[in-house]
Amino acid sequence: MIALLMTRFPLLLMEGWEAAGGAAQVVMAGTAADRGTVCPVAPEGAQPLVDQFIGWFVWFIVWVGFPASILASIGAILVGKLFSMPHVGKGGLIGLFVILGAALLFLVVPGIVAGFIGNGCIRR
Repeated sequence: MIALLMTRFPLLLMEGWEAAGGAAQVVMAGTAADRGTVCPVAPEGAQPLVDQFIGWFVWFIVWVGFPASILASIGAILVGKLFSMPHVGKGGLIGLFVILGAALLFLVVPGIVAGFIGNGCIRR
């Protein structure tokens, strides 16, 4: 069954790509450097919705996710100290460092991804 799916999968991909039609724009005119360059194009009207969704996601992470995680970690440290539960206190301290690392990655990863992707165009 899996072998059958694997043999049919490239055909399905090709059919899906052809059915998508406007999923990518092939730039064939212009200078020799632009020849054969494929630039993905979002459907009309999609970009404002994507920007709004990403804005909501970032707002949630910065103003809800990080503060709630910090409060939960501090609460774990306090509960561990009050009830003589050293593992809970250690877990809270580790949680604070994990949140610090996540905040650092939240600042660094978008720049790394933008460096990999560039302007989004690829050459064939």
